[in-house]
Amino acid sequence: MSAITLLCWEIILENTSKHFGLPENKSLILLFIATVQFVINTIFKYWIFRYINRSFPPSLATYHNINE
Repeated sequence: MSAITLLCWEIILENTSKHFGLPENKSLILLFIATVQFVINTIFKYWIFRYINRSFPPSLATYHNINE
């Protein structure tokens, strides 16, 4: 992830917490950013894997042969 993207996430979350009157917690913001990106990445990869399996069944056979 680029430093600019990380900075944008931090600014958005800091301003959101200030807007709602919550104290600024840098550790919580960084943990939130890391968790959200991990979840989005996992869902995206799962979705791609499911799409490939449905669209190209021979790819699943190749995948199973690689794992054996």
